[in-house]
Amino acid sequence: MVNVVAPYRLPVYEYLARSFDVLVLHGGAESNRAWEEASSRNPHLRIKKTWSFKLNAKKKIKTGGVQDQQFIHFNLGAIWDLGRFRPDVVIANEMGVRTLLAMTYGAIARVPVWIWWGGTMHSEKDVSNLKRQLRTFIAGRAKRWISYGATSTEYLESIGVKRQNILQIQNCVDDTLYQDKRSSPESFPARPAALIVGQLIARKGLKHLLESAARVQQTGRDFTLVFAGSGVDHKLLEGYASELGLKHIQFRGALKPLELRNLYYAADFMIFPTLEDVWGLVVNEAMLCELPVLCSKYAGCAPELVPPEAQFDPLDKKSFDAALIDAIDGHLAPPELRRLKTCNEVGEMITLSLKKGLPTSLPYAYAPVPTMRLDEKETHPC
Repeated sequence: MVNVVAPYRLPVYEYLARSFDVLVLHGGAESNRAWEEASSRNPHLRIKKTWSFKLNAKKKIKTGGVQDQQFIHFNLGAIWDLGRFRPDVVIANEMGVRTLLAMTYGAIARVPVWIWWGGTMHSEKDVSNLKRQLRTFIAGRAKRWISYGATSTEYLESIGVKRQNILQIQNCVDDTLYQDKRSSPESFPARPAALIVGQLIARKGLKHLLESAARVQQTGRDFTLVFAGSGVDHKLLEGYASELGLKHIQFRGALKPLELRNLYYAADFMIFPTLEDVWGLVVNEAMLCELPVLCSKYAGCAPELVPPEAQFDPLDKKSFDAALIDAIDGHLAPPELRRLKTCNEVGEMITLSLKKGLPTSLPYAYAPVPTMRLDEKETHPC
């Protein structure tokens, strides 16, 4: 049960469908994301839009004093869909109305409910008292959890969830998309080329990046900033870059996956200057393309994927400038690929845990499961 079906989550769902009949219930698209409608040809994986409505709200992010668009989904039709599907296990994302519905169904049907959570101590520090009380209520009753990674586990423990009840996976992307290292030639006005990937919105810390880049260019260093992404602040950022007198800046817009992969391989390093992200999957993508990453300390993935010397505070001018200068001068270390988990590894961790009924880590060095014919595998509704 999810808000929207994120394309990066599909490989994990596909993996679960090797062992279970999977129904993904979602509430429909969100206007701030350019994702294509998800679909699957796997007969054991069905994706269904349930009856729902959503509210468009503004979330104030005190870190940096910016606002972000937020959608609150009420997937009320899920109760009807769950009753028709009759699952043996329910997984609900986040801790809101959808999770309360899942827990209600679980109590009535006597089936286990897992809660898949991504928030961190940083991203959740300013939530309302009502949300805090709701989460305390849920944390006191739910016994099975899936966390995005170490920073999400830290938050769950802070609200009273026991560590032994948490399956700590890792937010992941489809690694198969980045295995082909062939790339088309890219033209940059100056080297090194710094790549910035994601939505062009205030929460991503891009204004602070432009200011830091302007200060660093004043030291005589030449480099190119390449933005890949779209968003409501596109024109504002272009105007601000011009106002700052920045040289060598490119706005490429939203790119197709193969075009983006090409940029990852062509660039010299990536900057992720976010003011708040529960994870930051562009860091995974860059690492898979062996691109060094400079990462904000406010990204949930930072302590798990990025060494301390490649982290910085985008709100601290000295920290940001020093980190950017290090990257431009070629002092960023190559990414450590051993830090990453693949979608198949994550899928296997969840599969084992669902079968055992409790959080279970991989008991061995992961090896891919051979593909089975559909008539050979035992499936269970999930």
